[in-house]
Amino acid sequence: MKAKKYLSLILASAMVITALPAAAMAENAAESEETAEEAPDEGLSEEQIAELLDELMGGAAEDEDDSEKYDQIETISEGDPKITRKLFPGYLNNISNTFDIQLYFINDVMDLPYIEINDMGDLLYAVYHYLRKDDGYKLKIEKNGPVVELGRENGYTLEINFDQGTLHFDDYDAFIHNSTETFLLESVSTYETDEEGNELLLNRSEKGSYDRYGKAVDICLADYNIPLYRTEGDEHYLVPLQTMGDFLLAVPCLVDTAFNNNSLFVVNSDAIKYNGMITDLGMKFAGGPSDELSKELAEYSYNELCLVLDCFYGLKDTHGITSFDELFREIGFKDKLSSVNSNVVDGALNDFITYYLDDLHSGININSYRSDNPETLDGQGLSLKKIIADNDKFADARSKAPRQVNSYEEVGNTAYVTFDSFNFMNSVSGYYNDEYILQTDPADPQIDTVGLILYAHKQITRENSPIENVVLDLSINGGGEIDAAAVVAAWFLGEAGISTQSTFTGARSTSLYQADINLDGKYDEKDSVADKNLYCLVSPISFSCGNLVPAIFKYSHNVTILGQTSGGGSCSVLGLNTAYGTFYQISSPDNLSYVHNGSYYRIDSGVEPDYFINKPANFYDRDALTDYINGLF
Repeated sequence: MKAKKYLSLILASAMVITALPAAAMAENAAESEETAEEAPDEGLSEEQIAELLDELMGGAAEDEDDSEKYDQIETISEGDPKITRKLFPGYLNNISNTFDIQLYFINDVMDLPYIEINDMGDLLYAVYHYLRKDDGYKLKIEKNGPVVELGRENGYTLEINFDQGTLHFDDYDAFIHNSTETFLLESVSTYETDEEGNELLLNRSEKGSYDRYGKAVDICLADYNIPLYRTEGDEHYLVPLQTMGDFLLAVPCLVDTAFNNNSLFVVNSDAIKYNGMITDLGMKFAGGPSDELSKELAEYSYNELCLVLDCFYGLKDTHGITSFDELFREIGFKDKLSSVNSNVVDGALNDFITYYLDDLHSGININSYRSDNPETLDGQGLSLKKIIADNDKFADARSKAPRQVNSYEEVGNTAYVTFDSFNFMNSVSGYYNDEYILQTDPADPQIDTVGLILYAHKQITRENSPIENVVLDLSINGGGEIDAAAVVAAWFLGEAGISTQSTFTGARSTSLYQADINLDGKYDEKDSVADKNLYCLVSPISFSCGNLVPAIFKYSHNVTILGQTSGGGSCSVLGLNTAYGTFYQISSPDNLSYVHNGSYYRIDSGVEPDYFINKPANFYDRDALTDYINGLF
């Protein structure tokens, strides 16, 4: 299975954590002595990975019989600048997936690595094939003096001008596109087929779907004081590893390039810290030096942060930001974010995200291994405070309901389906197993979303079923996996569209999905409850995917929205890291939207109910709510 995309929210200990951390700083990796198992890996077999990495990257890392190979430093150029090269071990999202890689350094600054463009191409090939399972991915590199062109098999290119210090994408989205995906900005990654090649569980419908490709993108690295280097005779073309990782790996593959002076890690934050515990790979990453950053790394890390946020922060325009460097100057954060002391930088980055972005998707996941006591204000932004208070209010009301609120419940002619996050707890093919039974306690709000929908559908459509109304209760749903959200929306509507627009490129895409809810291998009217009276219960806590699904319902004009205006959250989550080792996440440039009269409108402001319910207690008195629903018409 390809890497999953999340839209999620973490509020506080009172809230259920649905995906990556976003509201508070995670503990420093170096502080924990406990380690966890590695995050689950559903890619190639270990043998296939080893073979691929050995072929592309020069062999397995840390060979006990050849450990001295990592001690050698070779001088490539004695000129101005001086360029040296050193071999390092590398890890691809797991401690057992190892390789060797040459990294380059300018003027003996050994904490700021560059990579040769051919080696970068090999790394891209390995990651795209292994993590994205994109067997069709190919990359051709052509060099012509100061210009290097990277060309995809789909015809789209990245042109790097080493004299001008520029990157030119003729179409960024198409250049990083997975060749196995149907739509340009597809958010749903679930894709499994039967033996005949038919899609299981979710079917993508090209009829009615829509792609509008974006504009060409020009990025002037020189404007951010990020240099490129090529040696005499054009023997070596050197690009900053972090910059290439941010644009070519983080966005499409959901992994970052992280260097700790000892090794290169191509990882996401889950590979470093999983289920709240530091992994074995995380302990190795934390073993880097804890001394101060070089002034060159500090300057580069700040410039790269500005570049990435300028390009990829999806709420930049609604926050009134034209330049993050300009913003950092205005709020007095530039000196802190440029410090050689990682405690100062980590604290400033956390405070900036907490108080100035305050969008509930952005936050620090793991502090730098260099930081032992980040200088942070350690508080909460206004938006977070409000949603925590709302959560406490609604959670308290649900706990005091006349009877226990179960994940599936029937009250007379009305079925209630309730869960607090969107998630898969099984493989897609696993749901087709005749022995599959929904195992979770029906009172558990974190129940397997897809399994619950399959169960609910059987109950609602059983012979002589009394059910006329179906209510989806998302009143305390903070988000989760968009793949599960697509299943739910398709179940309700028969066919559900997820529309996305990119604030980076201007590209737009609408993807239509059907779900095989009765698991008969067909996609038809028997897979939906669209013939019932449909309702969705929302509150200010209904955030991210908990906001997306009611937005899809609202603008379908086939579902009645009950409750209070949902919490918003239109962007998917983009995981990034700083050049000095801090993992963080932001609201990505992919904004989920609804389409009206052919135009795209983001859903960040939330969904207004058709019928307002004032008191939280009335959300969970299901006898009274059933009477209310039956009296609406």
